[in-house]
Parts: sequence; C-alpha cells; structure tokens
Amino acid sequence: MKDLRKNLRHMFWFLAVLFISLGGYFVYVAAIEGEGFIAHPFNARVAVGDDSIRRGAIYDARGVPIAQSVYDYGRYVRQYPFGPVFAHTAGYSGMSKAGLELSRNFTLYRLNWELVQRAAHVALGQELRANSIVTTFDAGLQQMIFDSLGTSRGAVVVLDPTTGAMLAMVSTPSFDPNHITENWNNLIGDAENSPLLNRAAQGLYPPGSTFKVITALAALEYDEDLADFVFDCTGHAHFGGETIQCWGGNAHGAVDMHGAMAVSCNGYFAALAEKIGAEPIIQAAEQMLFNTAIPFELATSMAQFPMGTEPAIDELIQTAIGQGRTTATPLNMALVAAAVANGGTVMAPYVVDGVLSGFDNRAGAATPYSMAQVMDARAAAVLNEMLIEAVNTGTGIPAALPHVQVAGKTGTAQNATGIDHSWFIGYAPAENATVALAIIIENTGGGTRATQLAREIFDFVIDYD
Repeated sequence: MKDLRKNLRHMFWFLAVLFISLGGYFVYVAAIEGEGFIAHPFNARVAVGDDSIRRGAIYDARGVPIAQSVYDYGRYVRQYPFGPVFAHTAGYSGMSKAGLELSRNFTLYRLNWELVQRAAHVALGQELRANSIVTTFDAGLQQMIFDSLGTSRGAVVVLDPTTGAMLAMVSTPSFDPNHITENWNNLIGDAENSPLLNRAAQGLYPPGSTFKVITALAALEYDEDLADFVFDCTGHAHFGGETIQCWGGNAHGAVDMHGAMAVSCNGYFAALAEKIGAEPIIQAAEQMLFNTAIPFELATSMAQFPMGTEPAIDELIQTAIGQGRTTATPLNMALVAAAVANGGTVMAPYVVDGVLSGFDNRAGAATPYSMAQVMDARAAAVLNEMLIEAVNTGTGIPAALPHVQVAGKTGTAQNATGIDHSWFIGYAPAENATVALAIIIENTGGGTRATQLAREIFDFVIDYD
C-alpha cells in the first residue's frame, strides 16, 4: 500500500510538472511568439484574414490614411486611397500580404481591450476595431516623388538623418494594391519591369560615383593629409592594363580631393585607390554598412562589397569609382549621405512612429537609436565640405537651392544591359541637415535627372521660415 501511495504521488507530481510546463509554453507562445506566428506568410490567417474585425488603418505622419478597411456587403474590404503610390511600403492585403500589411499584421489585427470589445459586439452590435499604426511618411512628399518619377524605373529614399525616420520611400514601376488579386499573374510575370520589387530597399545597383564618398573616407582614415594629394587629370589614365576615362573624356587638370569630388574625377580616385590599396577601402565600405544586414521594418537586400584584400589593379580602381562587382541599395546609399550629415552617426531607419488603439488612443511611440558610428566627426566635416563644393561648383549644381545650402554627390552607374543609371545622394541644409536622400533613375544616361529631382525634394521638404 505504501508503494502504491508513493507511486501515486510520483505520478501526481509528474503530471503536475507536465501541466505547468504546457501552460508555460502556451503563455510563451501567446506572449512572445504570437506576433511572429500572426505575421508569418505561411499562416493561413495572413492570407484569409478575419472579416469580422475592422483591420486597423495605416496612416501617414499627419494622420492621412494610406490603407484602411471599409464595410462592404457584410464584410470589411481593404482600400488603398493612394493606389500605387504606397504599394511597396504600406504593401497589400489580398491573396497574400507584403510591406507593413505583413510586418505589422499582428498589430493591425490586434483588438485592444478585446474582452470588452467582444462583449459589446455581442450585446450591442458594436464593431470590432483593431489597432492602427502611424507611420513617419509624408503622403504629400511621397505623391510628389511618385509623380515626378512617372514612367521611369527607379527609386527614392528620403529620411531624417538625425532620427532615422523615413519621410518617403518610392519605387517605380509600381502596381495598384486595390487590384492585387485580379492582376497577380500579370504582376509576377512581368520580369522586365518587376513591379512587385521594392527597388528602394531591395534593388541592387552599382553605386557609380556616389561610392567616391566612401573611397574618400578610406583615404582620410588612412592618412588625413591625402586630402591635399594632387593628381593631374588629362581625361584618361592608365593603371596596369586598365584605362580609366573621366566622363566625356573631360580633362580636369591638377585637382586635389576637394576638386576631384566636385568634378567627379575618375582618374583621381583611381590614383587614390592605387596609393592606399584595398584594405582601407574594404574597411570604409564595411563601416558604411556594406555586407551588413540593415535592421528595417520592410524587406531589404544587403549591399554587396566582394573585393578581397589583394585584388587585381583593374578590380581595385573600378571598385574605387563605384563600378566592378560592388552593388548597393538606395536605402544603403541614403544612409551613407545621412552618416556624413549627422557627423558620422547612422541612426537606425524606421517607418512606424506609433500605434493607435481601436479607440484612437496613442499607444507608444518609436524611440530613435544610433545604429553605428561609421566615421569620426572630423572626417564627416571634411566630407561635408567636399559635398558642398560638389553642389556649389561641380556636377551637383542642378541640386542647388538659392536660400539653403545643399550638399551631395552625383553618380553615373554603368549598366551592362543598357543605358547608364543616374544617381544622386545628398542632404540639406548642409550645416544642420534635416533631410537626407538617395535617388536612382534607371537608364537615363547621366546624373542630371536624379540631381534635378533632389532639388525638387529639398525644396518641397525644407521649411524656409
């Protein structure tokens, strides 16, 4: 009998431990992993949704809805008032989800005070209203950029360099998320235009001459006196078996680093790379977040910098001017500009500023934080002077404004499959920047179009009062 009691006690405690462990696991799943399950693309609820709940809205920074649910014939239907303008950021919710609709799926389905809401729904017929999110986007700016890009293929990233708040993120060609389901087969079959690709965060391009900012940083960190290094540009130069030619064959004459940055002298930066070697450039590129996954709300591609420590001379000099195998996203290059503007500190980029409960009460706000110190303040100040000169006297003149000092760097990226791409990265006001950006427009043949668009954006955003 004693043995039986003893065995029963053991069995009781064994079952009790199992019960407590199972309960703890359920609590863990609900409290810790629940958001991941709800946001997972293979979760059937992601695709099907719950038509009995009014899914939360997505607002811009001023409270303008960019995605919302409306009641239609007994169910809630998702609507996107701006159509294709926010398709790659707000995303879509149809046969599947993408963008913020996916990454914030848990929030947009979550019912604040759920028991109270469900009781009121049963007893009084009140609708079930999920939480909404407030983004950092400026809908007016986003629309202006989208209209300016028109039928071009390209992307624009605009952010606040002091906080990392994303003011605009545009990718074209785009698509209308209001009709994603019926157009799905056409969209996924359009390999030429890839309209579902968010070029701003996922498109990988040769950075062209915008990479010279990183080559200059590498030289300044290697030896700050190299800012005074002078190269006599004749329009073309030979390095080993490789010939480097400046844009249009222009001979820039004797230029130091400031002058070379202003006129975007390929020969100068190739000579600079030959002088310092590969390792400082590798270090500077990795400091600038190449080969690094950027923490971000939306899907991103990693900027690629594959050059090794002992490259052939042709790879070294091509890499120094932003060609070769190096590729970057517009998001990454916007962070390069933001780093210079912010004294060498890169703030983590973010797009969600806060959450609104179903009763429109603000529930939390984003906390900006520093992601990396990519250069010291001294180097940032020298680069800032160079980028100001590039806009005032060099290739960046089309970005200049009469009442605000703009800083920036143009770029023409060679494209093996067609006409060259147009780049511009920059920020303003140069002495105390509130906006930084990166622009790429495909197949334009030069840097002018992107530079002109930068001017339009700065003019739109900056308060002159």
